[in-house]
Amino acid sequence: MPRTWTKTEAFDHFGIELENVQWSWSGMSADGGTVAVVLWQDAVKGRNGQLTYHDDEELDAGWRQRIGNKRRIEHLRHAIDRLEGKFRAVIAKAEDLDADPRKIEKCFPQDGAVWQIDYLDELTGAFRAHIVR
Repeated sequence: MPRTWTKTEAFDHFGIELENVQWSWSGMSADGGTVAVVLWQDAVKGRNGQLTYHDDEELDAGWRQRIGNKRRIEHLRHAIDRLEGKFRAVIAKAEDLDADPRKIEKCFPQDGAVWQIDYLDELTGAFRAHIVR
């Protein structure tokens, strides 16, 4: 049976202590060498043998103002500026895909995969990324 992870444990796996377990959807290691982001499982898509992530449609005006989104933008910007756009992922399955805000039913750290940011809208937090390894 696969291990059951909490969001805190999944981020700890990458050496990241969450700023706030309730509203944090991303984090950065103390040395700035690793950024990890929650990616919703339903938004991870396979195309031409490549996994991609697209987080645009779900970002309504209410979400854009949330502190978790603002911190996620800062973390993604750090990844672009200092880590060649690379980050690690915590894959999360939503309890209810239509809920706002969503709650995590289960999650896990995505070992062995490194994502790279293709696009970031720093005003809304919308971003696209793909797996590079």
